[in-house]
Amino acid sequence: MMKEPTDFIGNILAKLINLQLENSSMRDKMANWNMSVVLDTDYYPVSIRFDKTISMKTGSVDEPTLIFKMTFSTIISLVKKETSMIRAMLGGSIKVRGLLQNPTGAYRFYSLMNSILKG
Repeated sequence: MMKEPTDFIGNILAKLINLQLENSSMRDKMANWNMSVVLDTDYYPVSIRFDKTISMKTGSVDEPTLIFKMTFSTIISLVKKETSMIRAMLGGSIKVRGLLQNPTGAYRFYSLMNSILKG
């Protein structure tokens, strides 16, 4: 299980990811991803590093694999199922940097977030 940070956005995201980590096959898959993702919100960024372990911290990491930029209201809309990640990305509410350079990583993170949001 991932240590849950004390900041609001990171704590909620860590709790949701930890639910996915209860599945041992998902945990094994994520441990082999070897990438970093920054969720850049209008409040502050949160970084997730997928390596042999999964860790999260407030702030940006150097040279992240992917950057997902969105407002906190978009996050709320996703959680409330008022929109989907694809719809938000196509509508411009979520901007992704690194998508073309790392489509596999983008697909992996999208799949993780999609499974979390489907709950």
